[in-house]
Amino acid sequence: MKIHKRIGFGILLLAAAMGLTAQAAFPQIATPTVTAVADRSAVISFELYRGNRMFLKGRINGVETAMVLDSGAGVTTLDRDFARKIGLKGGQKIEAQGTGGTQEAELFQNVTIEAGNLKLSEATVVAIDLSQVAKGIGRPMPVILGRELFMNSVIGIDYDRNEMTLSPANGFLAPAGATEVKLKREGTLHFIPISIAGLPPVDAAFDLGNGGAISVSKEYHEAHPLFASLPFAISMSGGVGGVHEMKRITLPKVDMAGFSFASVPADLGALPDGPYEDRANVGIQMFRQFKVTLDLGHDRLWLQRNAKPADFSRDRSGLFTLLEDDHFNVMHVSPGSPADRANLKKGDRLVGVGGVRVGPGFFDGPQGNWSRSAPGTNVQLTKSDGVTVTLTLADYF
Repeated sequence: MKIHKRIGFGILLLAAAMGLTAQAAFPQIATPTVTAVADRSAVISFELYRGNRMFLKGRINGVETAMVLDSGAGVTTLDRDFARKIGLKGGQKIEAQGTGGTQEAELFQNVTIEAGNLKLSEATVVAIDLSQVAKGIGRPMPVILGRELFMNSVIGIDYDRNEMTLSPANGFLAPAGATEVKLKREGTLHFIPISIAGLPPVDAAFDLGNGGAISVSKEYHEAHPLFASLPFAISMSGGVGGVHEMKRITLPKVDMAGFSFASVPADLGALPDGPYEDRANVGIQMFRQFKVTLDLGHDRLWLQRNAKPADFSRDRSGLFTLLEDDHFNVMHVSPGSPADRANLKKGDRLVGVGGVRVGPGFFDGPQGNWSRSAPGTNVQLTKSDGVTVTLTLADYF
């Protein structure tokens, strides 16, 4: 019998949830000891990397490191090599189930996690090989900071200023003018009701580790003919354990907490029995339209709509690539996409994009979001054989 417990990063390669679970004999995870400066809030700057990943600085056992924030991760997760680098030894062997298969992992107890004015002692973390996920995102991912942070502070997130505040929960006053939303807690996840294209409300996991807007479980989208009637593109998704094909669509309308949004990109789950079975997942692309205040310890959040028009980042190239030091390895080309029309193929190696050489820091520059630029943008892609092709970006799903 499997004991499903979400342990890892709800991070998406091309916006599909990883959904880590641990298999049988998963030990009880102890509640960490919380130390914080009483009655004082802390402000933490974060980088909204590629528009859909929140990177901040913190410490693991006193070692400063970059961390990716993930409200959907039940346990803070370390890259295996980073865990070894800081001297973690003697972890308990477990198996982690990802969207593409199983992978070995280790559980470590009595770890100290620090972020801002919050210190969590005697915490449990999981170590797993995150190298393939890092290649898909384009940056090393030593630590995925999970729910421990969210359950022990009131978290304010201002995407316009790239700032996060950590405040004590006791005596916290709701932000003026914000819409309060009651959440449903289930295990290590919180769910918010949404309505998709006028369908009855469905519970959707609140997941800031999901770099997309909406992910819909296989069971839910197959139960509603609406989804099959929408134009789609075949793309790739995955993470721990491998990758697989999935469909991407554009939803005509999504309603959440009294706010309505049109033309919302979404992923349709391809594998059954995932962590959001019969339900959905709401990611960072939805929540970045707001100033967000989270009090997950009391199962609630507040939303304040920002003054900007809704902006959902979406791929307009049709390429699924992994960053391999000095080139992008093309793993998949979506049929009918701009990349397909430019005659790019699986196995191509891209060494230049828009005249910029591909390298470890490629996504740190202004060219990093080239595939999400405006429709009609022409991009010169240089292959390893020296041939340059022109790809014209377009909305293809």
